[in-house]
Amino acid sequence: MKEALYILGDVIHQLQRERGCSAMLLCSEGKLFSKRIELQFLKTDKMFEVFGNSLESWAVSGLLKDPNLKKLKVILDKREELTLVRKNIVNLDLNVSAALNFYSHQLICPLLNSCIEIALNIEEVKPAFVSALNAFLQWKERIGLERAIGVRGFTAYSFQNVEFVERLLFLLSEQNNYQNTFLAVANEKQGKIVGEVLENEACQKLDHLHDVLRQSPQSPHLYELTPEAWFDLISEKINSLQTILNELIDTLEGDENPTELSAVSQEVGSIANKRNELEQNDIIQNAMSYSNNLFAKHVLLIDTLQIFSGLSRTSLQSLFQHAQVREFNKGKLLFLEGEQANRLYIILKGWIKIFKGTSSGEEAILQMLSSGDTIMETAVYLNLKFPISAQVSEDATILSLPAPVIREQVKKNNILAVNLLSSMCYRSQNLIRQIEIARLKTVDERIGWFLLKVALDQENHTKHLQLPYDKTTIASYLNMKRETFSRALKRLKQKGFIIENDLIILPHEKALCEFCDHSLAENCPRHNTNDCPNPQFLSEDEIKIA
Repeated sequence: MKEALYILGDVIHQLQRERGCSAMLLCSEGKLFSKRIELQFLKTDKMFEVFGNSLESWAVSGLLKDPNLKKLKVILDKREELTLVRKNIVNLDLNVSAALNFYSHQLICPLLNSCIEIALNIEEVKPAFVSALNAFLQWKERIGLERAIGVRGFTAYSFQNVEFVERLLFLLSEQNNYQNTFLAVANEKQGKIVGEVLENEACQKLDHLHDVLRQSPQSPHLYELTPEAWFDLISEKINSLQTILNELIDTLEGDENPTELSAVSQEVGSIANKRNELEQNDIIQNAMSYSNNLFAKHVLLIDTLQIFSGLSRTSLQSLFQHAQVREFNKGKLLFLEGEQANRLYIILKGWIKIFKGTSSGEEAILQMLSSGDTIMETAVYLNLKFPISAQVSEDATILSLPAPVIREQVKKNNILAVNLLSSMCYRSQNLIRQIEIARLKTVDERIGWFLLKVALDQENHTKHLQLPYDKTTIASYLNMKRETFSRALKRLKQKGFIIENDLIILPHEKALCEFCDHSLAENCPRHNTNDCPNPQFLSEDEIKIA
């Protein structure tokens, strides 16, 4: 099975380089890399030919299991689509984002996932070794993405663009997280191999550029390198990592104790952690960054989140050293369906829309999540792709943690594992409840239920309700058209409700109690009191008391 990992690693490497060359050609509007990209097409095709021939031999020899073979066959069959994408790239008929998405999500990510699945099937493989390989592959991929995305900074002077700089800084933080995760689980041999790469000249120059980017994104020193020189510099680092990938694969079957780090690995890990701390401080101090000490600002709320309940300070520190808190504006996409679940998102403030696209081009809203909610824990824990998309409906502040860190911590910490399981169960119950509401309740009942939920979620339980997000989103969430929602609001007006844009004033405090159910009753201050108009939601003992 190692043979398959060697070949797939080479295919991924060539696709990563082709993605970078494509970005350079498109960002420069065809002025750069017109010859390089043609040569790269040939190199990638050669590796795909080796891949195809090997896949046939693996099927005959039984080297790989059927599920692995089928997934790899699907990727191989995308060569025709790749040919069309290449044609559009050369003709400059494709935008950069579409090109990067194709290479990343249609080819590279599925191949990375297949590598880990194959590694897990190696006889007597050590799970920690596979975890180290996974972190290494993800680390290398983030550097590859930096190469593909970063060309815009050198070709279009996009370092003046705040959003572009923030995206690069976030990508650099992900690199550090995966690098640290690798070093945390690497054995002596693995740590020593990688430690040497981090000290080479190319890495040192890139570290210097990263420091300038964090401290002063508008500095002219960022443009001391030409786009081609920068591309070659980061490619040298990626090539170095590719050279040692096979050596890492060789360590999958070894007798070394994966929990014992070498002195070199410990030293490199210490340096990486110190650098990570400095980078976090730089980002906080940098006026261009929107982190602005957001973690400290929300630390009290973070400390009360259910997922962290009962964890020791040591456990919290090991988690939070990899955490990021970011602010997102309304309309920002967190992730799209089909993207790899690389981070666990926890909402501190605002509203997030969870949706799926329909065949007609519309979107079906599955959930609306807010403060304290986690997003798609199952995909993160199981190392899957996101089965849905997530978008910010109202300005939001979100805490995120790298998926590899979460998975490793869950293995070590039973309390975190139980908390994560409880969160998954809670989310599952909410989905079931949402299905019940959409299918079993009338339009008026759905709207009444929603408004009562909004009323109970408010800190001050008054007759004034502020709709949390726009009416179109509310209508979609309640599985109805906007026109149906508007007509239902008019019927509420006839019952004495006052509706002024996003403000709804109830005729009296119990005007929505008829729409109550067990899930809402649990959060109602009248529940289990003589003032509750719905005794059917009390237990038998509670009814006797009332």
